[in-house]
Order: sequence, then C-alpha cells, then structure tokens
Amino acid sequence: MYRVEVVQSCDIPPCPRCYRAPFLIARVPVCDGVDLYLCRHCDTGPTAGGRLLALIDLPPDLRPPDLVHDFVTTWAREGLAAQGWRPVPPPDPAD
Repeated sequence: MYRVEVVQSCDIPPCPRCYRAPFLIARVPVCDGVDLYLCRHCDTGPTAGGRLLALIDLPPDLRPPDLVHDFVTTWAREGLAAQGWRPVPPPDPAD
C-alpha cells in the first residue's frame, strides 16, 4: 500500500463530486499525487467511505486502531480504483 498524507488546511478544495467541503483529503503519492476526498455528502451508505465515516463518528475509545487502519486502507484502495488505479502485484522472487 502507499503512504497516505492527510491534508488539513483551511484552504482545501471542494469535493469534486458535489462541490461541498470534504471531511478530509488524503494525498496518495503515486505519479504526481492522487487526492482522495472523504465527503459526508457523497460517501454514504455501504461504501468504504461511508463505513469509514461511521467509524470516525464513534467515540475514540470504541475505535480499535487496527480497524481504523483497515477501513482507511479499504477506502484508499476503493478511491484509487475509482480513479483507474490498479494495484501491481509484487514481483515473483523466482524471476
């Protein structure tokens, strides 16, 4: 998986899907960088983003760190796939 940088700023751009303020933006350093928007208006229901927002809304003591990591990873993979990115399998050590 890629290292993900969470963008926190007063000047974050609007969600490209609904043009409202996103909850957060995660910048994934592939090529020139890919921005993933987590938006309370667009990421609802049974999507990885919706599940991540539901988890974030829980009290901190009810958010197991390993579950947060899994949800963020799933959300990032889903967001990258929606933008046409596909994971590359690791090279075969036999080659």
